[in-house]
Amino acid sequence: MAKQSLNLGTVANDNTGDTLRGGGDKVNDNFNEIYSAIGNGTNIQLSVTNPAVGQVLRYNGSNFIPMDLTTLTAALDVNGNSIVSSTNGNIALAPNGTGDVTISAGSVTATFDGATGDIDFPTRLGYKNEFPALGNAPSAASYGGFFFTVDGDDNPYVNINITTGGVGDVRAKIATEYSSVDLFSDIDTTTVAPTNNQVLKWDSTASKWKPGDDAAGVSSVNLFATVAGDTGSTTANSQTDTLTIAGGTNITTTVVGDTITLDFSGSLTTTLSSLTDTDVGGLVQGDSLFYNGSNWVVTRSPITWWEVNASGSSDYTFAGPGFSSATADATLSVMKGMTYAFDNTVQSSAHPFRIQSSQGLSGNPYTTGQTGSGTAVLYWTVPMDAPSILYYQCTLHAAMNGTINVIG
Repeated sequence: MAKQSLNLGTVANDNTGDTLRGGGDKVNDNFNEIYSAIGNGTNIQLSVTNPAVGQVLRYNGSNFIPMDLTTLTAALDVNGNSIVSSTNGNIALAPNGTGDVTISAGSVTATFDGATGDIDFPTRLGYKNEFPALGNAPSAASYGGFFFTVDGDDNPYVNINITTGGVGDVRAKIATEYSSVDLFSDIDTTTVAPTNNQVLKWDSTASKWKPGDDAAGVSSVNLFATVAGDTGSTTANSQTDTLTIAGGTNITTTVVGDTITLDFSGSLTTTLSSLTDTDVGGLVQGDSLFYNGSNWVVTRSPITWWEVNASGSSDYTFAGPGFSSATADATLSVMKGMTYAFDNTVQSSAHPFRIQSSQGLSGNPYTTGQTGSGTAVLYWTVPMDAPSILYYQCTLHAAMNGTINVIG
């Protein structure tokens, strides 16, 4: 019923308003509606005596009185800071449409995305997925990707769909540092336990890796890699291949256990004259051996070896003892009685090297004490009566020349 208002008339006592009976009837109707709405039609069932902040009006069976809010519905209670299902039922938080459910604590907010179904925990999620027995864990078919552990089992599990071999949905064990290799489905170290120094070998009948001796039953294994000698080489071509250590002239071999002994019964060369690349003919006290490029030969004195080269057609260059770097048209100093080698093999006939007693292309050659060739290696043992000044000259180019000072 809508509220009924009293018609008071235009002015007092103008007989245009409600009659006393009509006005009283409206008053009674209004009060009857109030008493019916917040009472039993006879008595008001509402008390606001001594309310506290945060309380609500709650029906106690006979009246609405101020009370704390501890019950949301007949099946959901508020217990302190907790919302509790009072009938063992579910508590559902259901936003409208694709709205999200967010739970915030401090500065961190977790979001249950209503559009994608994703749950976002921006920090970390702590939980315990341990079950007393494997059968208590969620099924692999219904909860793919679920990770869990079983009390007393050292290996964790994951629910996964295995496509290999058509295995399908299984609770698969995950290997850890505490797992045995026997955990893998294609390894069997339980039927026959391994012994020391054995290896895992493939058993095609059982389609599993099993313990076995290292070389047993593997006919294609080569037991040594390539063995090479001064000439030729060999490799093992079977499991029972034999490597033979053969002797030779005046050499015998003996094998005892793991030891190979080589015995030589011939004679060793003890003199230089017995060597094939050494010529000691005419050797006297004080001589030296000098390598001439192919053999060791006797020389009366130590040899100073200079490398002779050229800079175009204008200069000879010298390198070797006494020179820190190649020097053009150097003034040479030689000592009487000593031997010198002028190695002109690089330039050879392009710049023939000659020692002279006078300067110029037409100068007099000085050949005393010399062997070899000015287009290869010229050896010169300086005579004791050599002039104090001599010269070197390219026999083809006038500008390529220099002075030789003889000392002693």
